[in-house]
Amino acid sequence: MKTLTRKELLKMYDHVGIFHEDLADAGKGEEYFHIHPDGTPAYEQRYDWVGIFQDGLAQAKKGNKWFHIRPDGTPAYEQRYDSVSVFYEGLAQVGKNGKYFHIHPDGTPAYKQRYDSVSVFLKGLAWARKEGKRFHIRPDGSKVD
Repeated sequence: MKTLTRKELLKMYDHVGIFHEDLADAGKGEEYFHIHPDGTPAYEQRYDWVGIFQDGLAQAKKGNKWFHIRPDGTPAYEQRYDSVSVFYEGLAQVGKNGKYFHIHPDGTPAYKQRYDSVSVFLKGLAWARKEGKRFHIRPDGSKVD
């Protein structure tokens, strides 16, 4: 497999992102997907937007719904969200119906609580906001006192 230069890849595609976990996001027209370093698509599916791979999964958007995909382009789970982040420390931030929480790679919620906003986890903590108060939470959703 010959690795192409960025200049060569941009002759093939309208958009080429950075390679992360051996795949780069690419776009042609209004279709987005991932490519190998030789420029070949990693899968047949096409999305409205895709992000970089982090911990083996990438963000994807189809219509107005967000989810994560595997390197073969298949959805990692059935649930659909209003927004999703990349995975950090094994959890991704998601939004649904104006509330935010974290999910595991299989799409299951990491905890039952729902917040007005949350950040990604770094060093075991994420910030959350509920009813105008901002505080830190643990991966199980519990508040840090």
